[in-house]
Amino acid sequence: MMALWTSAALVAVTAVAVLWLPGFFRQQPPVIVDGFVAKGFEEVEEAFRRTYETNLNPREGGSAFSVYYKGEKVVDIWGGYADFESRQEWRRDTISVFFSSTKGVAAICIAMLVERGLLDYDKPVSLYWPEFAQKGKGNITVRQLLEHQAGLVLAAPPGLSFDLLSDVAKAGDRMSSTEPLWDVDGKTHGYHAITFGPLTNELLRRVDPKHRTMGQFFKEELAQPFGLDFYIGLPLEENYRTARLLGGGSNVITDLLQGISSPTNRQIILHMMQSDLLTRIIENSGIGNIAVLNNPYNRQVELPSALGIGTAESVAKLYGILAAGGVDSWTNRTLLTKPILSKLFTSTPPTFDKTLGVPIAFNLGLMVFDSVEGEILYGHPGARGQIGFADPKNQLGMGFVSNTMSPFFLRDDPRTGALLSALYKCTRRIENK
Repeated sequence: MMALWTSAALVAVTAVAVLWLPGFFRQQPPVIVDGFVAKGFEEVEEAFRRTYETNLNPREGGSAFSVYYKGEKVVDIWGGYADFESRQEWRRDTISVFFSSTKGVAAICIAMLVERGLLDYDKPVSLYWPEFAQKGKGNITVRQLLEHQAGLVLAAPPGLSFDLLSDVAKAGDRMSSTEPLWDVDGKTHGYHAITFGPLTNELLRRVDPKHRTMGQFFKEELAQPFGLDFYIGLPLEENYRTARLLGGGSNVITDLLQGISSPTNRQIILHMMQSDLLTRIIENSGIGNIAVLNNPYNRQVELPSALGIGTAESVAKLYGILAAGGVDSWTNRTLLTKPILSKLFTSTPPTFDKTLGVPIAFNLGLMVFDSVEGEILYGHPGARGQIGFADPKNQLGMGFVSNTMSPFFLRDDPRTGALLSALYKCTRRIENK
């Protein structure tokens, strides 16, 4: 038996050596940073550059960070590679997957329908989507659906798939036949990591007078009029400028150590040891390995919970318009009026989430966070480091996107932590002049 264990250990050590030791000796590519910062925001660019110099951002990957302040673009920087193997550098027009940050965009689309009187947050979903009433869901409200209280974290068997999700109506049928996993009491919530997408997509389609999908609605009502380079359902012809997603950093040991250093990660890992819900959600999603999102035909699927693809600049602009009062300073178009913004930008206390096992604050489809500097942020983080947030108090909109899969969840990513710290130092210096 001892010989067997010794052999197994040797095999494991050899595998690690073959896979990972070359990374320790490979020459690092140069740090590449480009873009624009307005006067007074130079410290943000320095912080962005340091993320590459210190390997918080692996140099084989790429990222972009953008900020709008009081309606004006003050930061739009990018660096690294969209595809290191082909030496394709990240460019101004590089687009990448925002993962769950897409949920914030979906929540804004729903808010537009509420403002137009086509939806009411406190009315039952079944009022607009009668088939949704199946399996005891007749009293679930739009608010409860958006705030992850509906108990629909797992789609009815056999679950979701890209084929199913490519047909919005069929995906909606699957969700309407799904039974909640818990009693909906207006308090209990569990993060609807993937199902939030087909649920909100079908709800929007039911009430929109043109019966558009969310991808079509976003394109016509937001992307085109406000100049946003962002897609929910990426056209095949746009794939030439899409960043290739990487599995992680160049050193798996460092990744694991970084991940376990996060209090949030430790809480989630502990919760996963006690509950298999998150594992079941991943299996039920039909997505599996992140690498499948490099397939252009999968990117074409409309999934408002996880598959928004665009630039950091566009996400920052979207939230920047909202943070500055809802009117685009360039076109004078109104995106949302102040009454609906006051509903979206309502702070709520974080409470325990059944899916992730950590406290989370949800409000009408947005997450609510205290920033690293103590300011309140409204928007949504995405898997492995993506962010899209508004800070209405300081009139800031911000977006960060990366093709490198950071091991951090929610707001613990040190890259965005460093960038936001630098950003708030700059804005406070400007305000105190």
